[in-house]
Amino acid sequence: MPIAKSNPNSAGTNWARMRICLLMFFTFNFSLLIFNCGLDIEDPTPPSPPIWVQKSLPEEWPERGIDAHESGGIFLEWLSNPDEENITSYYIYRAEYFELNDSIGDYELLINVSDSSIPQHQFVDRTVSLRVKYFFKLMAENFSQNFSAFSDSLAYTLLPTINAGTMIPNGFLEILGADRILTWNGNYYFDTEEYCVTILDNEDFIVFRTMLSPRNYLAGDETWIIPHEITLLSATVYKWRIDMGGQYIEDLESAGSESPWATFLYSGF
Repeated sequence: MPIAKSNPNSAGTNWARMRICLLMFFTFNFSLLIFNCGLDIEDPTPPSPPIWVQKSLPEEWPERGIDAHESGGIFLEWLSNPDEENITSYYIYRAEYFELNDSIGDYELLINVSDSSIPQHQFVDRTVSLRVKYFFKLMAENFSQNFSAFSDSLAYTLLPTINAGTMIPNGFLEILGADRILTWNGNYYFDTEEYCVTILDNEDFIVFRTMLSPRNYLAGDETWIIPHEITLLSATVYKWRIDMGGQYIEDLESAGSESPWATFLYSGF
């Protein structure tokens, strides 16, 4: 009886076929896993560009949008991107305007902030210099590391602030006089076009906010009398602040500063 000879390539062929089957099996099941988990590791879609919060009018409270900040620096605020865009970070870029050349320098990355660390989407840039015009713009990054286009740019200039030592009265035991006069020193800031006086109660609710034109550039001291129609409670401490605004564009200031909060005690005259 003839002896059948074995095919030396049959074992290798069978192993190759088995490898192909195993590869197809794991590929299919991994695809099902990705589909069922709702993951999209190849999502090429960039998020939408961030949008700045609309700047509020000077007399409005609370203030919104780009502004001077009471602690020093320029306050920035933007809207949250839609939830489905899965934003992980926002990138803030800043450029400086050079007045002598009438030109804007290059935008440089100011800070990268994670979305989870700033739920209110606000940032204060305290690295700015006085009387320098800065431009700001934003970029968003999503979970898939896709970047949005840049937002629109905003510009603001920080002016010198009023020294709290010139604000009278100022202190938890400093009694507001019967004349109800608030006094501060403008320090000859000719780039100030308007003052804004804000008064809050001891729970930080707005009592009054009004706009004033500078009256005394030569002497520096400014005063404002709290009208008697503004009701103040006896034996109550109030906070007050002076904002300075200038370079108005469509009724919105593009330059300004905010004094620190001062306080006074109303004794009930």
